[in-house]
Amino acid sequence: MKKIILLSLVLALVASIAVACAPKSNPGEPDGKATAEPAAATDADPTAAPATDVPVTEVPATEAPTETPAPAPEYVIPYVTDGLVALFEGYYNTRRGQDMNTEIWEDLSGNKYDIDFSLDETASWAGNGLEISSARIHLPEELLELINGEEFTVEYSINDLVVTGTNFATLLNVLPNDQFALFIRNSNGAIEFKTSPGNSRPQKAGVGVEKVNNKTIAVTFKLGGKICLYSDGELLSQVDAKGTLEAVSEFFIGHNDPNKSYDATVRSLRFYSRALTAEELAANAQAVGTLSVVEAAEPSK
Repeated sequence: MKKIILLSLVLALVASIAVACAPKSNPGEPDGKATAEPAAATDADPTAAPATDVPVTEVPATEAPTETPAPAPEYVIPYVTDGLVALFEGYYNTRRGQDMNTEIWEDLSGNKYDIDFSLDETASWAGNGLEISSARIHLPEELLELINGEEFTVEYSINDLVVTGTNFATLLNVLPNDQFALFIRNSNGAIEFKTSPGNSRPQKAGVGVEKVNNKTIAVTFKLGGKICLYSDGELLSQVDAKGTLEAVSEFFIGHNDPNKSYDATVRSLRFYSRALTAEELAANAQAVGTLSVVEAAEPSK
């Protein structure tokens, strides 16, 4: 009897051990397989972006496209170019063409001796030039240095001349010493050029407005040679050039002094480092208004 009871106890113990070691089934799993326990909560930043298995490709930063300025057109200078120091065209006032709002009259010679001025009631652009009315337009210092040299030419082309000065119409002038003064004298209608006291004045009476209006008036100077006054290449007067000008301070076109003022349209203004001949001056006078742009060649097909 004792053996039977002992055997029963051993069988019961074995059964209880087997039950304890068997895996527990999840009620939600029909096949009785175990599922993983949910991960414990963490203290992760609640604002962090959720993880993703898709790789993020960083887009490279790009600069906003910029416009490439159009190249300046090439133009053909119809004037004598040997010795050309500065060229100002009234109907082609910048190196890119005509700009009716520019306050910089650009030098087309390539030297960039540009003229700065202000647009107002005394100076404004027209289709064929700069209209000035009792205005002083100051020229670059390099041109003052030029006329103080031993040789030069200055050409000035104007239209629609109206003399408003009481006694003079001073076309170009240097102040304060007045040693470059190209002017019309009202009393005798003379066109006259005043320079240093050591030089006589080339002048031609009775033709002032006639030989200036709608013309190219020119002064040529060569030390030891002549000071000559021309209109469209026609020699009006000449005297010996005994001394340089020694002009100082301000060099300008036009005049705002009521005694020396005038109104006109400036068509062209040119400066040379040598004395041009009468033939060259006549050719230049004929060329006013003919500067042209080089047409770009069409691409080959």
